Amino acid sequence: MIQNQVSIPELHLLLRSIIDLRPNVLIRFRLIGELWQTDFLRVVRLEENSAVFYDERNDRNALISDIKSFMQFELDSHFQQYEPHFHYTIENPNNPKRK
Repeated sequence: MIQNQVSIPELHLLLRSIIDLRPNVLIRFRLIGELWQTDFLRVVRLEENSAVFYDERNDRNALISDIKSFMQFELDSHFQQYEPHFHYTIENPNNPKRK
């Protein structure tokens, strides 16, 4: 069974690992109060609380100033214990409660 809950520290480690080990793995995400990103994005840079992603299809960068605003994400390919096209939910006390 796939564990679908991911903590913010686990998300941070995942993003760092993608940059360092498999920069070809792309991510698509949904932020608090927003719909899913249309395209999968490349992780370009990661700071303590923020991240920069590159949208190859539209040739633009996307800055997420606070990764705690992630609600869900999925990867385009298998990486470590993460399965492709599976929606992972972020465990975050700032996220609205789900039923």
